[in-house]
Amino acid sequence: MSDRTETLTQASAPAYAYDGSYVDWSSIIAGAVVASAIAFVFTTFGTAVGLSMVSPYDGDGSSMAALIAVGSWMLWTTISSFMAGGYIAGRMRRRVDAASADEVSVRDGIHGLAVWGAAIMLGVFIFGASADTAVQATTETANAVAAVAPDGTAAEATEAANDVSEAEATAAAEQARQYAVVSAFVLAASLMIAAAGAYWAAGVGGQHRDESRVFTRFGRWT
Repeated sequence: MSDRTETLTQASAPAYAYDGSYVDWSSIIAGAVVASAIAFVFTTFGTAVGLSMVSPYDGDGSSMAALIAVGSWMLWTTISSFMAGGYIAGRMRRRVDAASADEVSVRDGIHGLAVWGAAIMLGVFIFGASADTAVQATTETANAVAAVAPDGTAAEATEAANDVSEAEATAAAEQARQYAVVSAFVLAASLMIAAAGAYWAAGVGGQHRDESRVFTRFGRWT
């Protein structure tokens, strides 16, 4: 991205000053909604093709490869979605005064960070609601099965569960813990990188706004 010049900044400044807040919430909300939508689509597609931390592949030597694939997909999904949302916020942000080029760039970038924070809060809310619904549905199903199951069936299920060795259960729990730690680390790292990406992309969007940049035939069908 080329540096924003003072001449370009002053030429694109608004015709009148505005005494209100520098924060343009409409552009932030628009960017956060788009970022969340892109992340949802990518996550759904990744789950459909097996790129999910919930159920790693079985088999000797395949678990680590699956973990790398899932981590890479998580990084790509998180960073690209937040960068898209940041660009939209920077491009759609309204200029409110004839600030310097550096100040305009910083304000654009902060709007990208605001998109990052708003999208995370929206994602946590949606994920929390989905998790609560899934847990409730699972609990209700288990209670219904237990209520209608014959005594003999319940006894057989209990005996089958007791056949699992303690060593196997411990190994499964340790593997699940390792996957949880790695997935949490990858998610945290990708979110931190995405914050920087959203800041940068918002600056790019702001510069394109000032330049009145139009991408050839993008969105034009005639």
